[in-house]
Amino acid sequence: MFQLGHSIVSNGYKNDASRFLTNFVFNDIHWRADCSDQMGRTMNKVRSCAAFLAMCLAVQASTLLQLSLDDMIRKSTVVVRGTVQRTQTAVHGSVIYTHYQVRVSEVWKGAVSGSLDIAVPGGVLNGMRETYSGAPSLINSHEYVLYLWTSKTGLTQVIGLSQGLFDLLPSAAGDLVATRASASERMVDRNGNDVQDSDFQMRVTDMRTRVLNTLRSSPGK
Repeated sequence: MFQLGHSIVSNGYKNDASRFLTNFVFNDIHWRADCSDQMGRTMNKVRSCAAFLAMCLAVQASTLLQLSLDDMIRKSTVVVRGTVQRTQTAVHGSVIYTHYQVRVSEVWKGAVSGSLDIAVPGGVLNGMRETYSGAPSLINSHEYVLYLWTSKTGLTQVIGLSQGLFDLLPSAAGDLVATRASASERMVDRNGNDVQDSDFQMRVTDMRTRVLNTLRSSPGK
């Protein structure tokens, strides 16, 4: 099995590396591709991949543009609470996406009926694995709060990569809490300065209120 590994650069910023193999754009974020080989296939495939690897040039670690909760509320097309029901992979253009079917239980922003198809770049299809640094991974039968963005091509994706995905877990006090672990990728603010991401926790009831109040204060968003 061949494996392609990808690095990203947030819109408006670029890597210090002067060269790269491929530049992808998802959700207004530029993704630059690197590649690596997973051994264990036939020698012909190994030799073919080795030739391909010879063309790959090193890139730096991924860089994300930091988004506050209010940023995501305003920029998202929809904000929902829902449970992942099933997963499948498909190719769009030259990129493999994992599609998650999410049964929606609450709609905090936008118009959604019943379920949503959410596309995340990366996955395994026909023996080919593509991985994208910073892309979130959802678990079947798990419940989340999702801040989503729909592109002109019709693909609905998590905004800000993992920044827009919140796991729902019970707290010691019995409240349901929306949680997100800090991103491991490099993160910058709007001025390009390095910032440190941190773990995030908020009661679901408080997050719902925050979304509704932010939308009321920002008509048209």
